[in-house]
Amino acid sequence: MVIRLLLLPLSIFCMAAAAAALTPQEAEARLRMARQLARERNDARLVESVEKLARDFKAGLPADAEEQLRKAETATGLDPGGWSMAGQPLYHPTPEMEAALKATAPRLTTAMAAEDAQAVRRVTAEMAAILGDQAGLPDGRRMGYKPTGRSLSRAEAVQLFLSALQTQGRTVRALMAGEMLPHQMLRIYASVLEACVTMHPHVATCAPEKLPELEKLLRGTASVLLKLQQPQGHFPFPDLRGINIRFGDMTEKQLQKNAIEIKDGWILTPDPDGGSQFDTGVCGVALLRAGRLLADEACLAAGQRAAQWAAAQKCCPNFNYNAFSVSLLACAGMKEEALKKFRIGVAPGQAANGRWIDSHNARTVYHLIILRALADLGPSEEVDAVAQPAIRALLDEFDTLGFTVEALPELQALASQRPADERLKKAVRGMASVIIGKCTNGTRVKMGSQPQQLAALATLDEE
Repeated sequence: MVIRLLLLPLSIFCMAAAAAALTPQEAEARLRMARQLARERNDARLVESVEKLARDFKAGLPADAEEQLRKAETATGLDPGGWSMAGQPLYHPTPEMEAALKATAPRLTTAMAAEDAQAVRRVTAEMAAILGDQAGLPDGRRMGYKPTGRSLSRAEAVQLFLSALQTQGRTVRALMAGEMLPHQMLRIYASVLEACVTMHPHVATCAPEKLPELEKLLRGTASVLLKLQQPQGHFPFPDLRGINIRFGDMTEKQLQKNAIEIKDGWILTPDPDGGSQFDTGVCGVALLRAGRLLADEACLAAGQRAAQWAAAQKCCPNFNYNAFSVSLLACAGMKEEALKKFRIGVAPGQAANGRWIDSHNARTVYHLIILRALADLGPSEEVDAVAQPAIRALLDEFDTLGFTVEALPELQALASQRPADERLKKAVRGMASVIIGKCTNGTRVKMGSQPQQLAALATLDEE
């Protein structure tokens, strides 16, 4: 009891000291991080509550400012204190770092536009020097799923996929009919198309009576992409104003600059910041795979047209955007063009910790996109020098936080290229068990994972 009485005043003293140490600049920075995560959740109420707190704090920090901040941070998934998630550090630059980093942005853009890989490396080396121990730290994290040890035979994986499709009845019927889904980005169609292509030989073997329905879904989904591809080869982006906070705001800003054209609910103009490489990359790859499976000339031509468009684009400072084009070009057989983009727009951005240097691309979801591109390029001394530390960074996070992103086909590709890597093999098994658990509890079934991730379960027997 005496110990408790002595500790209580000490704890009060520590809390008071923490509140006294909070400055308006620190509060603003922490609220900015909380607001960003709230927006990414597309949670309007949470965004408004964080923004209201920021407005209130502008008049001066109240005595309980630290307590209010910690509540807001907890609500958005941050650890109280704002600069970590699940105990893992988050990007926390000083104002001086941010100002110096901002000054490098035009030089990075210019170096990439000039296709000068050495100039790009000089700028990223300068960025690394500015950031110090903040280089390669993400500005957001999430807790992952722990492996369950569950596994499925190929026949069971096929049945799980087909049963999960049945839970999406209206969506599946619309896609079979070649109809567009409301307010959906085209990467959703690409995911379905990739899943159908992956599952096709396994359904043919394990559930041949279901093959006509799968092919109808495959062809219907492909037909939507064929209709929406633009003459230049890229794919449009939906107008999500009023639907998605983050993308809606981005669209408004581009409209104010007269940088985009919108027609019939679609942004037809390629994203001036390079973002069209995302949907064009995944849609192009899906169409090429579908075209090869079905010997469909329209799909093959569309995929090649997308690749030609990607080859003509200058690399941009968002490294993961460039990675989408690397994957597409590799899939299209344009290896030299893919390597060129890798050398200019991907490899120079890697930080010493294996992630990418800026806080956005250091996020695991974008780190995985880059790793996928490295797998698509195939192993070589040049690619492996980048891939190995990137793989280690991903697996380190999985060991600490659980499986924070879905990455089964990506891990499978990397593991197949590195057959002696037991850590990758273990990650494949763990990731598979997580995806199984997200889609079924043993009784009920749902489409709890991305379709192409679920479909990859059927290929495990091949390894």
